[in-house]
Amino acid sequence: MSVTSVIRGVMSCVFLFLVCGNAGAQPVPRHILALYDSTSEPTPADTLIHMNAEMPLNHLGFILDYHDLAKGLPSDRELDGNVAVLTMFEADVSAPSAYFRWLEKKAAILPRIIILGGLGGPLDETNRRRIQPIFRKMGLRLTADYVANARHAELTTLDPDLIGFEAQPDPMPPEHVVVEPRGDSARIGLEYSIPQFGQRLDSVVVATGEGGGYAASGFFIYFDPKLNLKRWIIDPFEFFRRALERPRFPVPDTTTVSGRRLYFSQVDGDGWNNITRIERYRGRDVSTAEVMIKELIEPYPDLPVSVAVVLGDLDPQFGARPDSSSLMERVFALPQVEVASHTSTHPFEWGFFENYDRTAELALVDMVASEQPRTIIERLAATVGISTGSWASRFIANDHHLPRAYLKEPFDLDREVGEALRKTQSLAPPGKAIALYQWSGDARPFEAAIRATREAGVRNINGGDIRFDEQNPSVAYIAPLSRTVGVERQIYAVNSNENNYTALWTDRFSGFRQLRETLDKTGNPRRLRGIDVYYHTYSAERAASLDAVRSHLDWIRTQPVVPVRTSTYAAIADGFFSISLDKVGPLEWTVGARDGLNTVRFDDADELALDVAASRGALGSARHNGSLYVTLDADVPVATVMLRDRSEDLAADDLGMAGLAGSRWLVRDLRRTACALTFETTGFGSGDFEWTGVPPGSFDITAKQVPGEILTSSRAASEDGRLTFDLPLDARAQPLVVSISCSSRERRGS
Repeated sequence: MSVTSVIRGVMSCVFLFLVCGNAGAQPVPRHILALYDSTSEPTPADTLIHMNAEMPLNHLGFILDYHDLAKGLPSDRELDGNVAVLTMFEADVSAPSAYFRWLEKKAAILPRIIILGGLGGPLDETNRRRIQPIFRKMGLRLTADYVANARHAELTTLDPDLIGFEAQPDPMPPEHVVVEPRGDSARIGLEYSIPQFGQRLDSVVVATGEGGGYAASGFFIYFDPKLNLKRWIIDPFEFFRRALERPRFPVPDTTTVSGRRLYFSQVDGDGWNNITRIERYRGRDVSTAEVMIKELIEPYPDLPVSVAVVLGDLDPQFGARPDSSSLMERVFALPQVEVASHTSTHPFEWGFFENYDRTAELALVDMVASEQPRTIIERLAATVGISTGSWASRFIANDHHLPRAYLKEPFDLDREVGEALRKTQSLAPPGKAIALYQWSGDARPFEAAIRATREAGVRNINGGDIRFDEQNPSVAYIAPLSRTVGVERQIYAVNSNENNYTALWTDRFSGFRQLRETLDKTGNPRRLRGIDVYYHTYSAERAASLDAVRSHLDWIRTQPVVPVRTSTYAAIADGFFSISLDKVGPLEWTVGARDGLNTVRFDDADELALDVAASRGALGSARHNGSLYVTLDADVPVATVMLRDRSEDLAADDLGMAGLAGSRWLVRDLRRTACALTFETTGFGSGDFEWTGVPPGSFDITAKQVPGEILTSSRAASEDGRLTFDLPLDARAQPLVVSISCSSRERRGS
């Protein structure tokens, strides 16, 4: 081939690249197939994977798709496109021989395999031979040796970057099958030398390699059954990072908006009609709803909160007060309050209603009524204002053994979701749409219930019960982002409510103050979650619980957060699963289908920076503990993110290179020119903004809201190219249009 032909070919390639742009873009695979067996773990939410491994994998940007081995082995189609297969078996699978045959048959085409704990069946000679290719891909060999007594074991390899995350490995290891290194391709995290029959065996119990990762039972997580406490021995983030070994990609981030940690708050309406016990209200027949509105919501116009009503609480036949509905209308009229539903009859056990049987429900009512002392029923009836002889008292749950709170009418899904949404909407002021459905009780809705909320056009949230504190001393207590039920998805709340700090509202009514520990630990050293202050109306029943909630609201006011509505967070979490990522170049990606998610994160990025000029739809970036958070413009459906070497930082010549480093408000529709930035913004409280990459000089700040000009001011950029300013305006309901432009005085001078 002539040189001319080669040059012509190269030029053709260049021409095609320039014309077609990202025609060669490659989708970023993020799905992992999680195998479980419903004979021992009934649903995906009951699996060890969901309760332990899914959260760190979500944090790394991965989505888990669950496959039930009790219903058959995965097809080739299910395997296609996954970056890995993950197992964390609680017991032997229901058909181990078939499973091991499948592993042997598919070994060549399987993606990486990550094995935590049991292998899925007995390791006879046949099964060991069948699973051997899986270990071989990881640079390991499964032997026929088994360690039953390791009193004289010696630790020969311990990688401190991987082992000892929250607990140290036992120097006398538990029983396990011996796995040896095969060659030197495996990266060994933990290895013992163990005497056995006059010789010493090298036993690898934690390792990663090109084929995935392996951690034997008892060596990756420590569990104390007496205290019911668990801690990671391995660093799960580092272990999964090594086992997956994926090229860098923009991780969809659900913790951060506008460069700062997000905050939201939600109230479940339980206790709406209770009478407060707080001394200053004693003897005045004041409801907890009124106290909550007066002391926890109205004084905080700068902090959004969703308030979710239980429709049954507004029904006079079930004890609604004369002011129950008017108080709901009062709170819904506040600009910072989002309208939400907390069901119609308040199911405690959602699974009971998937295959509903009214006869079985009435039998439970009769059983509970017969077992409870009459005095308890009388006290309950008196609490809700019903005479003791009333038929209605029989249909109000006084025991959580009953499946829901209000049982007079047969359960009906349309009433529970559709009617609850419609009637709640009728309490809101004109033009304010209901946006959210907050699950009640065990917060484990069945598939059709979740589908009903989605088809009604609202987001859903609750469940998860996240705590990370002295009593729950591990990231393993942080739930993943969601729970899958069939083809539907339930979004978990970000933090636990006061029930989990007060022994189900029976003790330590100030216990909700301990939430602060979880907020601190989920923010540093890794930002694992945003901030969610989640409570019930009955927190206004006692002074200690009221003060606990207020302590968090007052603290939030001191923090650099971005307050958002709860439905906004739910849309962000939904976006984690819908988002599309395509790699265009070595440090360039396109990001689309984001729903409400507009932040992507790059970890270990101290040497990288956002290339504002080469990106499209990127508002700017911020840093936190070694991670780079890039804020995307919601008005740009498909954004392009380009990174560059941070050492190439150059002094800015004009505003065209400026980027948003942080803001209390949401920013969108940014338009850059050499001498002006214009954008739309909404938010809660006073809006403060920080822009970087700004050239020296003074700038005119103008904020407009229909109708007319609202505020003008002038600010100077700092020597390091930062421009900060505040907008003490109300942008909760109506957006502002803000412009930053070169000072008119400087323009005249030039």
